[in-house]
Amino acid sequence: MKKFLSISLIFAVLVLSSCAVLMGTRMQPIVLGQMLIYFRVSTSKAFIATEMPEKLEIDTPFNVNFPFNYKNAVHDTTKGIASVTLNNEDLEMGFILASYSKAVQNNPEVFQNDISDSLKTTRIFTAYDEFFKDCTDENLVDTDYNSEKKYTHRCYKVTHGDGTPEDICLASRLTQKGNILLVVMRSFANDAKVKEKLLDAINSVEFKE
Repeated sequence: MKKFLSISLIFAVLVLSSCAVLMGTRMQPIVLGQMLIYFRVSTSKAFIATEMPEKLEIDTPFNVNFPFNYKNAVHDTTKGIASVTLNNEDLEMGFILASYSKAVQNNPEVFQNDISDSLKTTRIFTAYDEFFKDCTDENLVDTDYNSEKKYTHRCYKVTHGDGTPEDICLASRLTQKGNILLVVMRSFANDAKVKEKLLDAINSVEFKE
């Protein structure tokens, strides 16, 4: 199977870099800067919690009774970015939480304050187009904006040069404090249900005080 493209290549500097296999409900909390990977007893599914640039939790599709990896953790207070990538044999999930105000300062041509919420959720796609070159209009199979929860999702069906198909779905959500949460899921497995798992994750977000 082809290696997944690491979502965290989006960032020029990896402040933390980790790689470990997580398996079984005996797993210990994994602390990565101000991020935490742990599991819910009720579901045995792993979740990600972060306090930077704001406190929130998001569920993942990974069951701790089966092996999966975490890697390429980023915790950059200067840029206001928290990020980590999780994957098993069939699915990869990239989680990125970024400060919108710092994005405006660092890239004012793309990120702007005086635009609609829906546009804010798509600007992060524009900013990182070069990392998703296969995600073109021709490969786009589904897109929508959820006005209630303020997120945009896009799904692509990509066929690589050797004929291998890949499903890639991205969702960008505006948080309660106006930051941007980006979730990317991708898989070469035909039965991975990438869109379903992406929407489950983006809808599971809980904002913490």
